[in-house]
Amino acid sequence: MSNSPDLKAITKKFFAAYDGHDVDCMLALCADGAQGRYLPYGKKSVMPIRGGLEQIWRGLLGAVPDFGVEVDEMIQGEGNIIVVQALLGGAMPADVPGLVTKGKSDRIAHAYIIRYDASGKIKRLDCYWDNTAINAIMASAL
Repeated sequence: MSNSPDLKAITKKFFAAYDGHDVDCMLALCADGAQGRYLPYGKKSVMPIRGGLEQIWRGLLGAVPDFGVEVDEMIQGEGNIIVVQALLGGAMPADVPGLVTKGKSDRIAHAYIIRYDASGKIKRLDCYWDNTAINAIMASAL
């Protein structure tokens, strides 16, 4: 029997906390000094999870009260890496033809690469999404 942490179970817990708007639980699953990067913000957008991504999560959850997360697929990578495909979103502020409908809760595809330390804490979280869709939504809301 292995003493290795069940990374898929930890990952499911992380996304369940995100879906449940429980940022404190999300942070509890992260190692001290954990780093994250949202690639659409730029290649050099690496920041601490605590105080960095945390603020993005809290702001998003406050701005989109019905925000939700649906994990579509989880893939165990080499070592302590999990890759996740998920749909994230909530009620949209404006119509974007072909993408979202105003007031309807729509979701946008995201891909995560999550690296864990030996104890099963997230040490690095990288996220990718279709920034064109996000920009179209923001432009339509103006």
